[in-house]
Amino acid sequence: MPTIKLRPPLAGLLCLLGVMLSTTTALALPSDQQAAITVDADRAQINEKTGVTEYQGSVVIKQGTLLIEAAQVTIYSTDGQANKIICIGKPAHYQQQPNVEDGLVNAYADTIEYYLDKEVITLIKNARLEQQGSTLKGDHINYDLKAELVEARGSDNNQQRVHMVIPASETSTNEQKDGD
Repeated sequence: MPTIKLRPPLAGLLCLLGVMLSTTTALALPSDQQAAITVDADRAQINEKTGVTEYQGSVVIKQGTLLIEAAQVTIYSTDGQANKIICIGKPAHYQQQPNVEDGLVNAYADTIEYYLDKEVITLIKNARLEQQGSTLKGDHINYDLKAELVEARGSDNNQQRVHMVIPASETSTNEQKDGD
């Protein structure tokens, strides 16, 4: 049976992408880690010397519930380990289901920075975070996945303030109906 050998740059790219996405899916559904990774873009450039991989033009990356959509995605790695992912778009979009009990988390911003070693996602300019009907908007949102801490702030010129929408819970809605 013939074997297929990948050229070194392609093999490096696939390895890097696999490491990058398996790290992001460590905080997601187990089935995400077993799903195939697909990448669609107009252009891809891999620089193995610098450890920088760049996708440009309507970039779409999928693996299970993970979805990244952006005009440009740049992956920075050291010693074959991805350590930073930058997504740029109008807006860039990151989506993933963290666990079976919770719905999809959707993050939007002009720039999404994901620091894998720190497990921090930073949304910059026109930032929006959505999950299960709740919405958080601001100029800048910092989400520390390890500490489970979200910080949001408005713009420096006060043009955009932090805005949050928390839907009424079913319990309080039912209590209101029973009390009427």
